[in-house]
Amino acid sequence: MPLALVTATAVEMRAALALIAGNANVPERGACPFQVGGRDMFLVVTGVGPVNAALEMGASLERFRITGVLNVGVAGSFDLAGAPLGSAVTATAEVYAEYGIAGGDGLASAEGFAFPQWECGSQRVVQRIELDPETAAQAMGVCLPQGVAPGTGLTVAGVTGTFERARTLEKLHGALMESMEGFALALACLTRGLPFLEVRTISNGVGEEDRAKWKLNEAMTGLGTMLAGMLSGGSA
Repeated sequence: MPLALVTATAVEMRAALALIAGNANVPERGACPFQVGGRDMFLVVTGVGPVNAALEMGASLERFRITGVLNVGVAGSFDLAGAPLGSAVTATAEVYAEYGIAGGDGLASAEGFAFPQWECGSQRVVQRIELDPETAAQAMGVCLPQGVAPGTGLTVAGVTGTFERARTLEKLHGALMESMEGFALALACLTRGLPFLEVRTISNGVGEEDRAKWKLNEAMTGLGTMLAGMLSGGSA
């Protein structure tokens, strides 16, 4: 059954496919059918940010019969000791850091906020979604990368630009990595009962303003190695 391989940008998608389908025709945005190793998939490029991710993922889930979502890409690390540059991180939870009640420091809290983003029976999502990477990987027939660091993903609409804000967000949410799409994709899957797995490679420390210290090219290369291992059933 076809999975959706989802990235924010076409650059990330091409990097992820580099070792298994280097000549793949990747859309700049939107979805297209794809096959690798006899396996049917859909490539979905959403655009950057939670709004774009929600729009494109929702459209793809309505248009195609997708049985699970594998989200890959690059991310920032809140803890370079636990998730160093170039390493892989998988989300055990996703938090939309900007939803809720914002205080004087500009940080949002779900406490006391009366408007959940989704509610069904006993499940109620305001700002945080718990995830189970191992169960999702098994359900989708993929392999988690060897040595992948598990931790909470923080989804933002604006990249954290200072170490001071990074430390505050890390303490508030217990976050290990920062991205701009994870929560939206996780929520789209939750509302439809689909397995969701998010695995990213680390390109920078969250709050690092000196781009010379970023390792974006290395993180992109790591995506290809990581995905090849995940789809082959081996370890990356």
